[in-house]
This record gives sequence, structure tokens and C-alpha cells, in this order.
Amino acid sequence: MNAVHFENKASSVRLKTLLFTKTLGGYFMQAIVETVFDACYLIGVVTLGILMIAKSHGNKQYRLFGIMAVVLGFGDAFHLVPRAVALCTTGLDNFTVALGTGKFITSITMTVFYIILYYIWRIRYHVKGKNIYTIFVYGMAIARIVLCLFHRMPGQVQHLHYRGEFIEIFLSQLWVLLLFIYFIKVLESKMINYSKICG
Repeated sequence: MNAVHFENKASSVRLKTLLFTKTLGGYFMQAIVETVFDACYLIGVVTLGILMIAKSHGNKQYRLFGIMAVVLGFGDAFHLVPRAVALCTTGLDNFTVALGTGKFITSITMTVFYIILYYIWRIRYHVKGKNIYTIFVYGMAIARIVLCLFHRMPGQVQHLHYRGEFIEIFLSQLWVLLLFIYFIKVLESKMINYSKICG
């Protein structure tokens, strides 16, 4: 009886050890893969952006593309670097403040990213006027930034989920507007080219 009990206990210990080893191995694999990927991404996008700015030679559209890449890279770094450090050290649970602050800064820079993309549209297609688009873009951007600031306020934990949803709604509206105006201009360009060919 004691032998059977001892064998069952040993089997349970072996199973727990195996599960722990697999979990630990999976965690380290995630840490390594994520960290390497994020490092390559951040270095690549920031380097590309700096090169585009340096080689713009007065081309506003080209320079804005470079600035947009740098903003994207530096903005994402505020979230990805603390995440990489957390994964490679004591875990995500011990870096909640740094990760929360990083996500907040990334959210702001993502809004700036879309504003720059809007001005690239204006330059690329030589858009004059259309102030209603400018008002809408800045309105959505300001609303999103304000919501991000309120999202960071303490003492309102029960409303954070709903605020997060509103933040994403404003970003989605901004993205849909940019997608729409780019699509319209591309369609207009194709129609003009088609008219020239047929005419």
C-alpha cells in the first residue's frame, strides 16, 4: 500500500515538473521570439524613417513619410521596450505601470501618425480647401487624446473598459475617413487616366 502511494506521489511530482518545464520553456521562447522580433521592427522602422528624412531633399511628401515612420517607431517603443524587459525578467505582472504608460504614449503617437497620413494625402493629391476633412480629422484626434487622458485617471476603474471602447471607436472613425478619402482620390486619378486614353 505504501509502495503504491509512493508511486502515485512520484508520478504526480513528475507530471508537475514536466508541466512546469514546458510552461517555463514556452515562456522563455515567447520572451526570446518577441524580443528579437520587436527589436528588429523598431530598429528597422526608425532607421528607414531617418533615411527617408535625410534623403527627402525638400520633397515634403517623402519627408512626411519618414517622419511618420519615426513617430510610429518611437511611439511603439514606449510600449514594446517595457514589454520586452518584463518578459525577459520578472514577468508582465510586475511592469503594469510601465506597460500602461507605454500604451498611453503609443496611443497618442498613433493618433499623430494618422494626422501625418492625412497631410500626406493633401500633398500627394494637391488638395486645396476641403477644410471639413481637416476639422473632422483634428476633432477625432483631439477627442481620442482627451479620452486617453481620462482613461489614465485613477479612481475610475469600473469605467476603463467603456473608455477603451470609445477610444478605439474614434481611432476607427479616423482610419475609415482616411481610407475613404484616399480611395476617392485613387478612383478619380484612374478615371482621369482612362478619359485621357479614350479621348
